[in-house]
This record gives sequence, structure tokens and C-alpha cells, in this order.
Amino acid sequence: MSKAASEATPFKGRLGARISPSNITSNSISQKTTRYDDAELQRRERLVECASIVRCALPKKPLKQAAVKAIAADISAKLAQAVGSKPADMPGDAAAAAAKCRSWLDGSLLAEGRDEAKIYAAFSALLRYIAHSLELSSDSSIGLPNRVLLLAQADRKPKGSDESIRVDGSIISCSRAADAESLGSAEVQDIAIISEAKWLQSEHEQAYRQLIRYSRLLYAYQHNRRFAWGITVCGTVVRVVLFTHDFIFASASMDVRRSESRTEFIQFIVALSYCDESQLGFDTTVTWCPTAQLWTIECSDFNSENGATVKYYARDPVLVAERKFGRHTRGFKASLDPSTVDTPDTFIKDAWPYASQELADTSRDELQIIRNIQDTLQARGESTAGCVTAVHGGIVKFDAGTGEMVNDSTNAIIDPVLREVATAISAKTAMSEANEDEAYGDGESKEADIRFRVHRRIAIQPVGRPLYTFDSPYALMIILADAMEAHTRILKTCGYLHRDLSINNIMGLVGQDGHVQGLLTDYDCTIKVGEARTLWPERTGTLPFMSISNLLGSPIERTELDDWESLLYIICWLGIHGISGVEQLRYQAEVKRMRKADPFYDIPMEGWEIGTFEQVATIKTANLLTSRAFEEKILNHFKTGDGYDMLKKLALALYQFLFENLYLPSVYHGVNELRITEEPITEEQILMGVAIRTMVNPFEKRIEKKDIIVESLLRAMDFYKQKAEQAYKADAS
Repeated sequence: MSKAASEATPFKGRLGARISPSNITSNSISQKTTRYDDAELQRRERLVECASIVRCALPKKPLKQAAVKAIAADISAKLAQAVGSKPADMPGDAAAAAAKCRSWLDGSLLAEGRDEAKIYAAFSALLRYIAHSLELSSDSSIGLPNRVLLLAQADRKPKGSDESIRVDGSIISCSRAADAESLGSAEVQDIAIISEAKWLQSEHEQAYRQLIRYSRLLYAYQHNRRFAWGITVCGTVVRVVLFTHDFIFASASMDVRRSESRTEFIQFIVALSYCDESQLGFDTTVTWCPTAQLWTIECSDFNSENGATVKYYARDPVLVAERKFGRHTRGFKASLDPSTVDTPDTFIKDAWPYASQELADTSRDELQIIRNIQDTLQARGESTAGCVTAVHGGIVKFDAGTGEMVNDSTNAIIDPVLREVATAISAKTAMSEANEDEAYGDGESKEADIRFRVHRRIAIQPVGRPLYTFDSPYALMIILADAMEAHTRILKTCGYLHRDLSINNIMGLVGQDGHVQGLLTDYDCTIKVGEARTLWPERTGTLPFMSISNLLGSPIERTELDDWESLLYIICWLGIHGISGVEQLRYQAEVKRMRKADPFYDIPMEGWEIGTFEQVATIKTANLLTSRAFEEKILNHFKTGDGYDMLKKLALALYQFLFENLYLPSVYHGVNELRITEEPITEEQILMGVAIRTMVNPFEKRIEKKDIIVESLLRAMDFYKQKAEQAYKADAS
């Protein structure tokens, strides 16, 4: 067996200690319902049939590809003999495994009465048969496989997971087939492929839903997971599923009763046994050292002319990729010296943002944006307080098994079937438009392109502390005021609009003297003001903190007012859930207790993170309809105490300056469209029914006066910052 397979797997890791919006949950029943509904929504919107997707598993080198196909054909032929009446030339272990899956392969198993455990046992036996056969492979051109793939005990909650999800089938990368005898319940960090079995062929949609739920575990607990493979087994029909950042690609049906279909599936497993780790879905530039208990992270050196990288060292990430789709942003506190890994001075951000396929276009390159901001502020003699500095970074490059370094991107994942994928997405888009599916808003589900993403990694300084590590509302107000002052300076001096304020993108700094400062981070969604993406907007941001216009996909130009609205939601979120991680955990426990006593207990802001964009926008509109509604629905649920009372007053002030600004006429107020008469009318016009009334969108009208509104908002932040600083010093003394 190869060295890669005999050593500890390079994707070992543990979940980072992270409190985030998706962790604020209700009782287990509502969690299961929400997960089921979400998985069904994702299945309908993101699943694309693409028969050739299994080709993405084939090794990149033509010689190795040919060898894999030949080995798979030989394994399949011998299995066909074992299943049939002819004796098969195979050793005892392989023969025993073949015997255990015979009734499944010939279809007789399904006549024994419904028992999905029997399907898992047969599927596991097929994987063991392939593994034993691979160890006997005599193809000297490619040697032994890098790994064998075996099924751990089925229907178990993965070890090391704090989720309630039980994974029906965890396929593990092992060094030898004999490991099958000692496999128990899988460690979540060791799962290579997720699988789901159903008794009937017609239940494949339910199987897809389960895989979608499982996929979140892989991204959340495996900190170098790039994409994921899944397998559904429904009756005798097997399908392969590839999860990317935007789509779920499902292969054609492979009925294991048919020789050619069985060979195709065996070829897929053989290919994954020989392929590079990157084709299994892992990032080979991020590796776990079990002895030192740290991660090694390679980062591009943008000052190098020969594409050199530097190595950083980190413990578990403080920011994990906990969502099924999207950028899958991760964050590590790191150091260039492994001996100082516990006193890190650098923050490593790893993410998959959208990008232009013309990589020379750096308008959406976060690294370039950060460097431009620093250069512009320094050139104009402006303060860089509240801003980050990039020290290393760029596009992640890796060896895909050919010996050549390639850019990690969407294309790197699906390159073998790029044309087929584009055709499949176009076909689904046409069908969605014909059915007028409105599960997502226009522009979210009706894009015919592949949605190109590129894998970027940036090393920035200084290292900020997440908001959940603070426990003082006074410190929070200081941090937020500093961040918004930096936000305004970057916009006015550099012309960049942030567009993604959330509880994860604003951090705090604490000096040796205890002085607290704010830090604005994460420029993934940042754009130059005046670009088409502000005039013809796209949806960006984190769901609970997105502005109403953003959620609705409104054609109204995105401005700094949308970011200020996001700030208001951040304050409300933390005012109710609590600032510190400990407070948030207590809030979760209280919510569970209340829901147990009353299943219909109304959780404040629960609807801000569940449902479609339009549903969340509707709930936010109702919560912010008037200042009285805002107080009843939101402010009255803030935590109590001097600091939270001040935070509540700040939230009300921001609401009033944003939506009920006293310096502006009533046409600029509110969150709903208004029917008004713009010109004076006469009594005669009213009697004749010709009075002209116009629908006015207050969000659009406020853009005309955004400078006045922002000045009011900045004064409010500064006023409460000064009060918070006095109180914070008093508490410290």
C-alpha cells in the first residue's frame, strides 16, 4: 500500500469553537422539520442531472485512466462470474465478500421484505470485494492504490460530531481491505464519502435529501474539504452525487443487476482508490499533523516572482465552513513559526468567492481590494485604523496529480465534464423558468452559467477577536462605532462599498492597556462604487443581516444605507441572543425550555434566518414597520442590564435615523411602499376621480438623501461610543 494510505489521513481535524447564527436553534422537532424543508428546497433548486459526472473521479494522467478502466473491467468480470453460475478465480476474502452481495446483485434480496440494513450489508460487501480485488491487482504501470474505500457501521451518529444527525453510510478511506473487520462508527473527520440507502428505487429523492443534510457535516468538521462525493443506493440502483459550492450533480442511474452499470460503478470506486487526494474533495495545501496537533497551511507569497508559498501553522479554525453551499469561508489564527502557534499574529482567511474567469480581472479579488485600500489611505494621509493589512495571499494552487500546479477553482473540480455540466445547468434553468419556480428569488435560481468560483487564501494582520469573545455591551458599542467609522472612510476615500456586514465580519482588538478597538474585515463582497453590481444589484451577505432591499432582490441601487441597516440587525441579534458565547448558549437553553413548555412559543428573530429570501424580507418588514412595532417585536426582547439598556437605545436611535429621520419628509420614512400625491390637487380633481397618486419606495427615496442620513447615523454611533467608553473604563476600574 502506498505511503499516502499508510499514514494518518491528511484531513484529520476537529470542529472549531464557533458560536454563530445557525447554532441558535429551537427544539429538536423544529430542527428536523427545518432541515428537511431546507434539504428539499436545495434538492429542487440545486440538483442537476449530469450523467457523466463520475468522470471527475478518474485520475488525470491518461495512462493511469486507462489502467483504472482495465482494472475495473477485470474486477467486474470476475464478480459477474461469482454472481452467476461460473466459478470465479478469486481468493477467500474476495469470494466471501462477493457471496454476501450476490442476492443484491441478482435482485433477489428485494423479495425478502423491506429491510434497509440488508442493502447496507450488501453494499458494504461490494466495497469490500472491490478493496480485496484491488490489493491483488497486477497492473505494474500504476502500482497499488492510494487507498481502499470501506463502509463503516451504518446509521450511526459520527464520533466527534455535536450534531444530532445520524449518517446512514460513512465510507472511509483505509490503508487495507482487512481494516473492514475492525471498522466501528466513523469519526466525522475521517468520512471520505457519504451514502444513503433506501429500499425502493423510487425513493431516490428522499435519499438526495438525506445526503444534502449530511454534506454540511463534512464542510463543518473537515477543515480542508473542497467539495464532496455522495452515493445513493435505492433498491438495486446506485447514483453518484457530486456536491460543489453552488450545485449538486447527480449521475445517471446504475442498476447493479446489469453488468455494464455495475462495471461503471466499480470503475468509479476504483478511480477514487487511485486518484489524488484533491479528487476526493480535499485541499492538499492544508494538512493536519496529529503529533503536533496543528494545521500546516500553505499561502502564496505575492512578493515572489516564481509562485513561492510560505507555511503557516495553526490550531483548529475559529471560523468554520458550516453551510452546505456558498463561499465555505474558514478562518485560522496562525503563525509562521510552529513554536508560537498559541500566540498567533496572523489571521488566515480561506474562501471560495465568485470571480471572473478572466483572472486578470481583479475587481472582485479581496486581496487586491485590501491592498488598494491600504495604499490609497496611506497615500492620502488618512488613518488606517479599523482596517486590515494583507501580508501574504492569492489563488490557491495545487498539484492535481499531473505534476503541474493549477489554480483551484470550480473548473478544477469539474474540468473533465465542463461542457456537459454547462449543458445540464442550461437544461435545468430552462425547466425552472418554464415552471416559474419561486423557491428562490429571481436571479438566484435562474442563472444559466456554472457560477465560477476561485479558491483564495489571504493572510492578514492584525488578528481580531470575534465578537462572541467579548461579554460587555459597552465594548461592543465601541467596536461597532470604530468599524463603521472605518467603513465610511473606506467608502469616501477609496470608493469601496463593503456590502456584507455581519457578526463575523466585525472584530475587536484589545491593547495591553485594555483599550478596545474595532476592526472591519472580510471584503469578499466589496465593490467599487458605480460598478454595475451596485446599479444592477446582486444578492450578497449573511441571511440574518441582509437588508430588506437586498433580500427582495430589488433593482434599487445598493448603497451604504444597506450596510447601516445590516449594522442595526447585528445589534438586534446580539442584544437578544447575547454577545458572548456563554450568553448565547444560555439563550439556546432558554429557547429550548420555552419551546418544550409551549411548542408555539414565538422566538424573536427566528424568521430572520429560516426560509426563502422573500420570506425573511416579509418578516423583517413586519418587525420594522413602525417604531412601535420595532419596540414590541425586537427591542422589548433585549437582555436587561445597564449595558444592554444603552445598546437598546442605540438600536432605537439607528432605527429612527434610518427609517424615520426627522430631518426628512414622511415620503422618506418606513419600509413599505407608499401611495402619495406628489403634486397639489384641487377639489374638482378629487370629485372627477382624476387625482394622481404615485407608488413611492422609501428605500429608493432615501438614496437621494443618503449623505444626510449617514451623518446622523455617525453622530449616533459617536455619541454612544463616548458614553460606552466612560462606562467601560468605570467597569474596568
